[in-house]
Amino acid sequence: MAQISVLQPGQAKTRHDRRPNFGIAGVMKPYGLYPLCIHPVLPGETLKSFETKWRVISKPVKHPLAGAWLETWLCYVKMTDLDRNLGEMFISDTYSSSGHTAGSDQERYFTKSGQIEWVKKCVDRIHEAYFTHENETPRSIDGVPKVKVNMTGWWQNMIFKPSAESMPTDLNELQGELSAREMLMQSQMTELTYERYLQEYGVQSIRTGIGEPEILRYTRSWTLPTNHVEPSDGTPSSAWAWSDHIKAEKDKRFQEPGFIIQLACIRPKLFQANLPYSMVGNLWGFSDWYPIYNMPDPNAGVKDLNSDDAVFAAAAQDAGVENMLYDHKDLLSHGEQFVNEWTDPAGYSLPVSTGLEVKSTSEVEDLRGEYAKDADINALFSSATATDQFCYYEGISQARVAGHIVDTTR
Repeated sequence: MAQISVLQPGQAKTRHDRRPNFGIAGVMKPYGLYPLCIHPVLPGETLKSFETKWRVISKPVKHPLAGAWLETWLCYVKMTDLDRNLGEMFISDTYSSSGHTAGSDQERYFTKSGQIEWVKKCVDRIHEAYFTHENETPRSIDGVPKVKVNMTGWWQNMIFKPSAESMPTDLNELQGELSAREMLMQSQMTELTYERYLQEYGVQSIRTGIGEPEILRYTRSWTLPTNHVEPSDGTPSSAWAWSDHIKAEKDKRFQEPGFIIQLACIRPKLFQANLPYSMVGNLWGFSDWYPIYNMPDPNAGVKDLNSDDAVFAAAAQDAGVENMLYDHKDLLSHGEQFVNEWTDPAGYSLPVSTGLEVKSTSEVEDLRGEYAKDADINALFSSATATDQFCYYEGISQARVAGHIVDTTR
């Protein structure tokens, strides 16, 4: 007697590969987080591989020795990472797209006014999850999110010193209202729900609540400027250039519908212009040299620092003296920068960030010098013309996805 095989919904004896290709090209401003390409994926599918071959070059830059990183992120963003209620879209054709459409053309996100702004929503969600602090107000450049300067040092955890009256006196103020327990309910499904929709594809369970996008592959490539001489007049110039072949070859099974999206950012190395002197010159006394009995104390490194301290440039201060705290252990753990000539005698402009400020109105991100100002980024380039202050890229990306889709129109 022949054996009977019973297939569940969403199951198949064989899976089919699809190999979507994406031509990519465009311009990027340093420190902007740009989407390169995006592709929808279905529940139960598996990403077998993803690769990008591309070349990136910059317009001429001022300093012939100042390098930059080219970074990419390949991410998986579930619909419910964007909005938990989007699950309703898969079980009803009447679910409203209100609040999800673009109100104007979004060139940087490949979206026309009136289209669903999936690309922007994915980029913003990834930026929120991996590039900003909690409750931080996002910053932007060239119409995309701005990322932080990736040079660290003793200043990276500075905060304003809380006043005595601002310190909480009741633990309940810190804890808030927390539920005592979670109610677990089990019932037989008798109507179509988002969970049932996923089960149709063979996905048995999902996490409740909004989740985080997943980084599937991260790459970082360093380059120094390539020097050129203009044949017609002998004028020297320098530019960044990368030729990268990026591969992601680890299988990733998708539990929910969503998108794979590739992002990129160019992050030149910048020096903190408002930290002209070394913190080493402030060391005095046994507490700065960590007596052995202080080592187990996690608070032993927390020290006071005033905004009029000599390590800060006058441009970073205002009329008042602000009291701050910093972690002295960061000096030992992360070091600091050393520039022995800020006046640029050779005629080359050192790439600097003036974003670190210790003024009374400074945000915490400014105290730590986390962002470069737009003027600092523009100053990296030789030309003062806005159209000459970009980096250009061109290439191709290809994915291999094992799943349900079969091309029947070839």
